[in-house]
Amino acid sequence: MMSVSQSRRFVAPLIVSAALLMETMDATVLATALPTIATTLHAPVLSLKLALTTYLVALAAFIPISGWMADRIGAKPLFMAAMAVFLVGSILCALQTDLAGLILARAVQGAGGAMMTPVGRLIVLHTTPKNELVRAMTYITLPALIGPALGPLLGSLITTAFGWRWIFLINVPVGALGLALAWRFMPNPPPSARERFDTAGFVLAGGGFAALLFGLSALGDHLVSSAYTLALVAFGLMGLIGYWAHARRLARPLLDLALLRIRTFSVGVVGGLLFRISGGGANFLLPLLFQLGFGFSIVLSGALSGVYALGSLITRSAAPHLIDRFGFRPVLVVGTILSGGAVASFALFQSYSSLLLPILLIAGASQAAVFTAANGISYADIDEPNMSAATSLASVAQQVAVTLGIAVSALVLQAGGDPSPQAPLAVAHFAPAFVAVSVLSTMALGFFACLSANDGEDLRHRREDHRRAHWYHGV
Repeated sequence: MMSVSQSRRFVAPLIVSAALLMETMDATVLATALPTIATTLHAPVLSLKLALTTYLVALAAFIPISGWMADRIGAKPLFMAAMAVFLVGSILCALQTDLAGLILARAVQGAGGAMMTPVGRLIVLHTTPKNELVRAMTYITLPALIGPALGPLLGSLITTAFGWRWIFLINVPVGALGLALAWRFMPNPPPSARERFDTAGFVLAGGGFAALLFGLSALGDHLVSSAYTLALVAFGLMGLIGYWAHARRLARPLLDLALLRIRTFSVGVVGGLLFRISGGGANFLLPLLFQLGFGFSIVLSGALSGVYALGSLITRSAAPHLIDRFGFRPVLVVGTILSGGAVASFALFQSYSSLLLPILLIAGASQAAVFTAANGISYADIDEPNMSAATSLASVAQQVAVTLGIAVSALVLQAGGDPSPQAPLAVAHFAPAFVAVSVLSTMALGFFACLSANDGEDLRHRREDHRRAHWYHGV
């Protein structure tokens, strides 16, 4: 039986767990409700992709500065402020009556989310004794496992019973309780000395990612004209090139691109980026296929999307054991092939078939295995002083990948039918989109095949190694 002091130590992981659950469920719930929201806001359903990608763009822009801000003002105050911003963003999302307002509110949510979960994990890592760290990290990783599985069905039920605005308002009581518990029980690691803030790097990298990814997401005359979106893409590319030149002159840049010289890290991050395109695309396309293509209700769509996530949930717990048994390279290569085939096979369905359920399970399971292995191999050769910088760069790459998956799949989906954003979608329009994201994801094989049989060997079978905690993160 745990003492009172031991029990209090696990309050912080549970609070961070609740924050992560809000984040993970929010994304999956929103994807399921897109057709319903589009009808209410009188907006083209494909334009609602911007409500998804804007949140991810905000994450990519603000995650790199979360560690600096935690060291500057203190991790606990920043965590609570971030949770408050996330809740304000949730309320603003629920109040919107047009697409532009929803997109801006999602940006506010993303700014809070970018600080909330990374800083919460930092508090747990800094305040939990090493002999209790595995149990604490288990509490944190559970939401990443169950959120995507429960989110689609729960979101569809909430939308049906109370309306789509409640998928955002449900965050308010959960977040308010989390804030109260954090104020009362969460430890507060003191601020530490930190080098001067890289303002130029933040403007170049954050602005570059925001402009590039928002521009790519808006292609197809969604919200802004093609001329403006192309200008945003060009501006974003110039900003990122400028950041690359700027970072080369610094010893500790905001995003340390020199880490990509480490072969296993570059394989995990760049190969993982390509592979995650299919995950972002499939999570966006499947609810639309079920509701607009097959004509299913939102509840049935949520249940089927939950099957896809269930495959991921099942494999997530088994993936480290598969890696221990077979190694990183075989899991990455076989998982990529299975996932690519499963996602491409969605293009063959013109209506519901009994084959759909097993393919949904295979797609979710194989993607989870690759996500886990890519996360693990990324940190195999990263030493402790570079762990924080590596985590920031890998996290940004993951948000970029999911955004690209949504942007590419939506653009191909639109091009496969009437190119007008207002045109209705038919089931035949989905096939090219599924094939496109499948082809892009299988390009990751070129990176994963570069691994040797011994890469990551020192990380396998070592359950006490802190780097294994990263295996469950970054879906």
